[in-house]
Amino acid sequence: MRKLYHYIHQRGWLPYLSFAHDMLVAVVAFVAAFGVAYNTSYLAWIPSFPQKIAAFVALSAFCIYAFRINRTSWRYVSIPDVVEIIKAVVVAVAIYTVGAFLISRGQNVPRSVPVLTTIFMIGGMVGSRFAYRLLLERRGGARLRRTPRASQRRAILYGMTDEADSFIRSVRRQGDGSFDVAAIVDDGLFAKGRIVQGVKVRGRLSDLPAVQALLKNRGRPATELIITDPNLSRKRLGEIVEAGTSAGLKVLRLPDRTSTTLLKSDQLIEPKEIELGDLLGRPEIKADLDGVSSMVNGRVVLVTGAGGSIGSELCRQIAMLGPSKLIVTDSSEFLLYNLDTELRDRHPRMPLVARILDVRDRARVQHLFDEIKPQIVFHAAALKHVPLVEDNPVEAIKTNLLGTRNVADAALANNALSFVMISTDKAVNPTNVMGATKRSAESYCQALDVLSQTTRFKTVRFGNVLGSNGSVVPRFTEQIAAGGPVTVTHPDIVRFFMTIPEAVRLVLNASSHAMHRNDERGKIMVLDMGKPVRILHLAERMIQLAGFKPYTDIDIVFSGLRPGEKLYEELFDKSEVREEEAQDGYFVASPRMIDHILLNKSIAEIEAAAAREDDARALKILHHIVPEFVRAEAAAPAKTEALLRVEGDS
Repeated sequence: MRKLYHYIHQRGWLPYLSFAHDMLVAVVAFVAAFGVAYNTSYLAWIPSFPQKIAAFVALSAFCIYAFRINRTSWRYVSIPDVVEIIKAVVVAVAIYTVGAFLISRGQNVPRSVPVLTTIFMIGGMVGSRFAYRLLLERRGGARLRRTPRASQRRAILYGMTDEADSFIRSVRRQGDGSFDVAAIVDDGLFAKGRIVQGVKVRGRLSDLPAVQALLKNRGRPATELIITDPNLSRKRLGEIVEAGTSAGLKVLRLPDRTSTTLLKSDQLIEPKEIELGDLLGRPEIKADLDGVSSMVNGRVVLVTGAGGSIGSELCRQIAMLGPSKLIVTDSSEFLLYNLDTELRDRHPRMPLVARILDVRDRARVQHLFDEIKPQIVFHAAALKHVPLVEDNPVEAIKTNLLGTRNVADAALANNALSFVMISTDKAVNPTNVMGATKRSAESYCQALDVLSQTTRFKTVRFGNVLGSNGSVVPRFTEQIAAGGPVTVTHPDIVRFFMTIPEAVRLVLNASSHAMHRNDERGKIMVLDMGKPVRILHLAERMIQLAGFKPYTDIDIVFSGLRPGEKLYEELFDKSEVREEEAQDGYFVASPRMIDHILLNKSIAEIEAAAAREDDARALKILHHIVPEFVRAEAAAPAKTEALLRVEGDS
């Protein structure tokens, strides 16, 4: 039977067979209607009855073709298909009835015939289609039951939703026995005991261990818990992940509807991994796309540090906004090559220039700007790893402070429209060299923003991003893959987190707004990072997402704070005047200003000390530029109010 179906399908005969079936139904319905009205023994005595049949079948053929009924798939028949069938039948019967009245004033056509014909024809066409679909789904279910249990993926669904219904249907349609939905759990008040596509709601989330035990007793233990509700809060999502992991299940979720609309009708809706951003993210803040596009579109844009996590995502998003030319620079040949290849593949028509550039080389930076004359500059180049920078303070000064000065001065000399520096929350009350060098770079950009009449110099400050190169998330991932233990420096350490794409969207958003606000010269933009996240909870969540139990399958150990590291980060200094509420995903703050002449003098001194590799002198001058800089060895690691409202503690 299956071979016959594929044979017919491959030759494109299915629409014709469907059409022939519907014509047969039209004949049977029409004759049956007259039979009911006249009694079947009198059918042969109806005048011109064969002609009546032929006329009605011709009209039915026209309407079925016009409404494309023969083109719809019987295997996936749905309510919209039924509506089209009803339309086609009603139109065909109506035309026939009007025609019969006009030609013969309706003689020998009882009033019940149009009604009965409509009912019989709709019933025959719709009933046969749903019967075919039901047959296929039952055959698929039978194949599921015959499939060896060891090779099956078996799931419990969380949520009695439309998405759950669609997923079960897709499993049945695929029908290869590789997947089985064993049960549903739902926290609805009256959900327990209800049935969705033959799958019973066995209880609430709290009943998950009992449901899994029941399935084990029946020889059908589940391996996965699939979340079908797309509207869960991150707190609830975390609770479900924890419950699923405790029950020994891998927790997945269904993709959003925009992803599933691209699937072929016979494809399984494949559940996806839950990403860390799903648990730690906030409600998405919509960027001002028109404003961002007007800033970038048709302009020459340069990005430093383009090979890094933030820099590369900046380039990806900028490339989609239609710059007249995009210049990507980085000191790493490898990272720059990878980015250049990716952008050329994705945007073959976009003018793209890749330059190996060390921002510490002032002459090279100035030459590049003189040659290309960028209009918009995003400065993402920096040394960012705190422990490494603590051991190499002069290198951080050369890159983070002097490199920023070099790029900013070149932008000013070439009358760029906008210069945007990417900063960090570690610049606030810094306890490490990295933070202090970034705060001094912020001060330099502030001073230029007040001084310049042409170029706007803006700083965008934000916290950690999930998955950036060398950050805690990739390190935890490697440790989990190795079987643990996962190392956390301190049980109380907290950080702000944001996904890389969201951070870049908000950077672009804040930058576009800043270009048109002259009243905000000398101020900095601070992204709304939401609540800080305890790193210990982050580690526990990552272990759970990998399908393991924290402290049971994979242990967590505390290694102690590293040089320059503090328990918490802040987004604002106490002396900074800031807006009470975030606007468009960011705050505007007014940090302490340093006179440009005095700042240049200090930078010249620190540059001379750095050239001599005089760490002590360079750090002393850095303390002078950033008086709030107190290295971690002398800082008391006390908790602050930031720890009182940490994700997962409420």
